[in-house]
Amino acid sequence: MTDLAFHALAAKVRAAQRPADLAFLICNETHAIAPYRQAALVGFFGARRTRLVAHSGLADVESDSPYALWLASVADHLKARLDELPAAARVLALSPGMLPPALAASWVDWLPDQVWVLPMADPDGRARAALFLAREAPWPTEFDAKAPEFLLLQAAAMYGHAWWALTGRRRSIGTLLHEAWARKPLRWALALLPLALLVPVREYALLQAEVISTRSQVIASPRDGVIRRMTVPPNTPVVADQTIAELDDTTLDNRLAVARAALSTARLELHQASQRAIESQSAKAELSLAEGKLREREVEVGALQREVAQLQIKAPAAGVFVYSDPDDWAGRPVQTGERVGLLADPAVLGVQAWAPVSEAVNLAPGAPMTLFLRVAPLDPVSARLDHAGYQAVEAPNGVASYQLRGHLSEPSGVARIGLRGTARVSGEWTVLGYLLLRRPFAAAREWCGC
Repeated sequence: MTDLAFHALAAKVRAAQRPADLAFLICNETHAIAPYRQAALVGFFGARRTRLVAHSGLADVESDSPYALWLASVADHLKARLDELPAAARVLALSPGMLPPALAASWVDWLPDQVWVLPMADPDGRARAALFLAREAPWPTEFDAKAPEFLLLQAAAMYGHAWWALTGRRRSIGTLLHEAWARKPLRWALALLPLALLVPVREYALLQAEVISTRSQVIASPRDGVIRRMTVPPNTPVVADQTIAELDDTTLDNRLAVARAALSTARLELHQASQRAIESQSAKAELSLAEGKLREREVEVGALQREVAQLQIKAPAAGVFVYSDPDDWAGRPVQTGERVGLLADPAVLGVQAWAPVSEAVNLAPGAPMTLFLRVAPLDPVSARLDHAGYQAVEAPNGVASYQLRGHLSEPSGVARIGLRGTARVSGEWTVLGYLLLRRPFAAAREWCGC
């Protein structure tokens, strides 16, 4: 009956596919060969530490429990002795006297008196795990081939090989390459790989892009001052000569009022001098002085009126006035020539993109561009490259980049000024291998300097 139990156990061992299944089987099914009270399997995992992996009567074990930690320490202490056991009798009858005092003191708390330790060795004879079998009845010191304990030793050897196969087996590189080469699909793939790397493709770069107007002009402040208000909302269509912003006019209005009052006084003085010149020849000199003062006041008033006219910033032509939030401009001081906004023609649209230095490819004028807008990703917009900057400058996101500009090659119903998305810019024709390996080659040369 014991032989049948051994063969049944061997079949179950061969069917185990995971280390956890094998460990559970070892601790619980070995009882069919020889009786014991408790069984514990401790695995040796090298640098990962020794730990309890299975125990009889338990589906899961806690490797950090006091019992598990004590048993792992005992197995660590016995590891060298287990490796030295002869292949014909790989069993160690354990007693408290074989342990250090610190470990022996806890023996009565965890194990009965009679304990066998069966090493589970790999083909090289090194113990990969240790099986603790404990019971109250003494284990025999001598037995023949018909004893259950003999089959227990045979089972331990079988367990060791199975445990090594599932947890610690290492195949050589040659074996792995041989097994890989034996697969026909892999051979076909390796044979077709050089041809695939020679497939002609176009270089391309995916860049952040924005829809702009290719016919636009900067609206700048005509003089120093403070913005009082923006008279039109952002991105609003305007007509020629429409007021789009106003500068603060408090100081100029006061100066103009004073100049006009002085002009009225000069006119009155000229009239009085004219009356006196009729009656007296000596008053003709005063008449010339009054006429000069009047012309001076007229020039001053005219100059102030021209400055007041500059307080209203007007659109030079029809278009869309593009600028930021009006609240950001109210009360902001500006200097002569400082940009206030952009007047763009919405009928002539283009694409502006920034190519980071690491993403740049060889681009020539006329290269195709495809813009995928975030608001309409399923409606790509076709464009053509007009200009690619030769010198890297700082992009709005702070990255050194080349500026790209292009125009829409066909009308689009979804594109409008200010929309953003991703542009696919195509470069020169090359082969797939160069496209895939260009960046690794560039990084390697940058690293090694050759």
